[in-house]
Amino acid sequence: MEKEADVALTIPALVAERIAAHGNDIVLRKKDRGIWQAVSWTQLGSHVVDVSRGLATIGFGAGDVACVLAETRPDYVYVDLGILDVGGVSGGIHPAIEPEQLGEALQQSRCSVLFVENEEQLDKALLVRDRCPELQRIVIFDMKGLREFSDTTCESYRAFIARGTEHRTDSTAAVTDDQPAILLLPQGRLLTHGDVLHLLAQARSLLQPRVHDERLALLPMCSVMERVFGLYLALDTQVISNYLESPDTVLENLQEVQPTLLGADTQLWQLLHARATASADGATRVQRGLYRWAIGAGGSMLPRVCVLNAVRRELGLGRVRRAYVGAAKPPPEIQQWAAALGIDIQQIDGQATQGVAMDARYRALMEEAYST
Repeated sequence: MEKEADVALTIPALVAERIAAHGNDIVLRKKDRGIWQAVSWTQLGSHVVDVSRGLATIGFGAGDVACVLAETRPDYVYVDLGILDVGGVSGGIHPAIEPEQLGEALQQSRCSVLFVENEEQLDKALLVRDRCPELQRIVIFDMKGLREFSDTTCESYRAFIARGTEHRTDSTAAVTDDQPAILLLPQGRLLTHGDVLHLLAQARSLLQPRVHDERLALLPMCSVMERVFGLYLALDTQVISNYLESPDTVLENLQEVQPTLLGADTQLWQLLHARATASADGATRVQRGLYRWAIGAGGSMLPRVCVLNAVRRELGLGRVRRAYVGAAKPPPEIQQWAAALGIDIQQIDGQATQGVAMDARYRALMEEAYST
């Protein structure tokens, strides 16, 4: 695996290698109407090609910038990889951004194509597009509530994909490792394909993922934590990514997937801790006493086997082998609680790489990127 990953010098090349070698394997799943729908590597490749061809038909090419304003979802993955496939620069914008800040981000990035999730995000874009002369097109993933909407510069994702499908020309660009790949907003930091693959090497060393590990995609795709340590690392190492049914089903989906890799934020750990505490408080006196005894034992084997493994499964943590957060580590009491469950929450930032061979430039990049 390590040798295979080193051959690829760009993200499109890495994805193409994995598709050729593992076409029928599952690369991701998305829960839709109560059922987890699997996507193979071959299907992923088809989605990416449709996006890249759709971009090519509107004149988007090498060096152009496209941004995505949406929650983390498979369509976001296809668009991100499609942008890179034609040599473009992919910028992620946090879905909670306010219109004023969105206008600044679009101006700063010189974004020419903006993908938005739904009517709410479209409204933000429409408020500021007059201030963004580079913005030529807005593509909408979810058209709910927009049946009567008509605008010559806006179209549905379905229509965008259909146009790309109709133009079956080869739109894949000759991408090199020194070309810009992703744009970190609002910092304005550009990472080349070489930068990203260098960070992936650090990610492999720090987290040591295994083929067919499973993760739950919980963080915004605009963050380096989700984009590099999440999606790109999963593509590189054949980890299966699972996407939430909705932002409101985090705990339910976590329990169903029981991931082996868990990249999350401090808020999720606080939520899990609160849920476990509330469950213990509502249990019988004996059960409450057993839980407190087991947590107080500090992760000793007997209480973990007798009590805490069941707690882990109930929370969706039954199979977690590696848990990691960005620069903001959970409070000490939550770290101690997780340790009692047998989970070491690893911090991913510049300090976490002190034992890894890395030049000063990349260490500074880690410290900057993972602080957001």
